[in-house]
Amino acid sequence: MRSLLAAILALFLPARGAHRAAAPPLPPISCPPAPEPAPVITCPHPADVITADGMPLVRPYVVEWERERDERDRRRLQRERRRAAVLATLGQDYVPVPWEAAV
Repeated sequence: MRSLLAAILALFLPARGAHRAAAPPLPPISCPPAPEPAPVITCPHPADVITADGMPLVRPYVVEWERERDERDRRRLQRERRRAAVLATLGQDYVPVPWEAAV
């Protein structure tokens, strides 16, 4: 007599070896006529969003956050350049403080 574990596994696992049923024969394959060239489809998504299987790999809110962060960095650097120019007219050197970048 088989063990209880073997009996339970036999219920959930497929049959093995010679006891397996033969696969049904595949239907004959007919070659369809050659298709006409597909029309060129333009991408409806922005160039910085890559899609796979119809879903964007990067969520749109992440892309928007990166754009806003880049804009903030650009404005901060512009402010630093202007501050350095104003202080240079007064004869003072301007050294940006590293912790201002985190604000």
